[in-house]
Amino acid sequence: MKKETLHYAHPTGLALGLTAGLIYTLCAAFIAVAPTTALRFFSGWLHGIDLAKVFMPTLITLGGFFKGLLEVIIFFYIAGVIYGWLYNKCAAHCKRHGWI
Repeated sequence: MKKETLHYAHPTGLALGLTAGLIYTLCAAFIAVAPTTALRFFSGWLHGIDLAKVFMPTLITLGGFFKGLLEVIIFFYIAGVIYGWLYNKCAAHCKRHGWI
């Protein structure tokens, strides 16, 4: 018998939000230090979309950075809470049907 693993909504959301915040911070640092290299790197993720056509280098202000960081953390916290809640609902459903 497998041990049931729950994804508690708050810690799952917190972990996802903090992970996204860390990635956001690393991305901002990458763009600040090496904008051309960052542009080439991230263009590879978008399957043929040329980011150079829409990229407008701007000075990242400290206030703008923290505003974006807070928004990313909150957005992904909510996404993680929803994920944790849905995971638990799906796991309970599957358990009731004997699938797990």
